[in-house]
Amino acid sequence: MQKGAYSLLLVLENDQLIEIGKLGRILFKKGYYVYNGSALGGFGRVRYHLKQNKTKRWHIDYLLEYAKILKIIIAKDAKNHEHDISKFLASVIGAETPTLGFGSSDCKEKCPSHLVYFINMPEICTAYEKLGLDHKVFNEADFKNI
Repeated sequence: MQKGAYSLLLVLENDQLIEIGKLGRILFKKGYYVYNGSALGGFGRVRYHLKQNKTKRWHIDYLLEYAKILKIIIAKDAKNHEHDISKFLASVIGAETPTLGFGSSDCKEKCPSHLVYFINMPEICTAYEKLGLDHKVFNEADFKNI
């Protein structure tokens, strides 16, 4: 079974107040969001995020009701790199943490969030390259076919 880390590049076309599970109601600004996750049990989790009419299990599933996926980036690896990717992207000039604890409420690395906001489209692959991660980029339709 393939496993590793992934990033979802999302666009939110309008400011939106969204109920995110136990995090509550959060105002998300129009712009680009990168959600970073681990798939150490396999990339089936990404496929789950892509499903329509699903039971919401993770914070990202609430945001996905309003945001559109532009790209899916995956890196096959036995190590969990979601923390490294999140920290790298959060350090980029112009990056913001939209809400504390998003996707990281159980994070053992104490990441403030696994969701990063950008007003302009970010270069996510730079994070993977700087971390030495072999990665692939997909659109939603192509990912469903792998």
